[in-house]
Amino acid sequence: EASPYTMGDFQYDGRYRACLAADTIPGIDVSAHQKTIDWQKVADSGIEFAIIRVGYRGYESGQLNPDTRMQENYEGAKAAGLKIGAYIFSQAITVEEAIEEAEYLLEQIKDWEIDMPVVFDWEHKKQGRTLNLDSRIVTDCAIAFCDLVREAGYEPMVYFNPHHARRFFRLYELEDYPFWLAMYSTVMDYPYKINMWQYTDTGSVPGISGNVDLNLWFTYE
Repeated sequence: EASPYTMGDFQYDGRYRACLAADTIPGIDVSAHQKTIDWQKVADSGIEFAIIRVGYRGYESGQLNPDTRMQENYEGAKAAGLKIGAYIFSQAITVEEAIEEAEYLLEQIKDWEIDMPVVFDWEHKKQGRTLNLDSRIVTDCAIAFCDLVREAGYEPMVYFNPHHARRFFRLYELEDYPFWLAMYSTVMDYPYKINMWQYTDTGSVPGISGNVDLNLWFTYE
């Protein structure tokens, strides 16, 4: 589906990006890389949601690992009144591994109150085990992951950047799920409809030392 927005629809609303042509809310995604976060300062700055990493698969070893700060981040973000979502960094090379990742993520968040999507964040690493995968395998992995997440009662989401979308995902087979686009720019000129835009990986947010990803969520009815 074509994007309903133009480049002129995007501007800053105070500290964070907004869209003039839609209802949007600003948010962040975080992992252990952000270390200790002052979540009340984050909320006070205008951030309304956090997508929290719960784990990752090693891009060489293939081993699933927990994010060491996932529970700390969940409790802090929830106490500060933010909406919560979750993601796993996937390096799945088979449908079976994608299912394993979904089951692992669902086990980690079973006691969380989730307001936002649960995300399949598959990324290509040039030197990793995903090197020679084709779009058929990656798309099947995304479908398997998202179907399990939906069966568990959560809203699944697929994360990609424009290169991954062209090379590794058959988006026309994934339109049943929301899309999260990583495209680092001051305007969003991606030609297709998305549900969340990660517009920088070098964002600055009070309460967080160093860079953090900034996102814009389109609250479609």
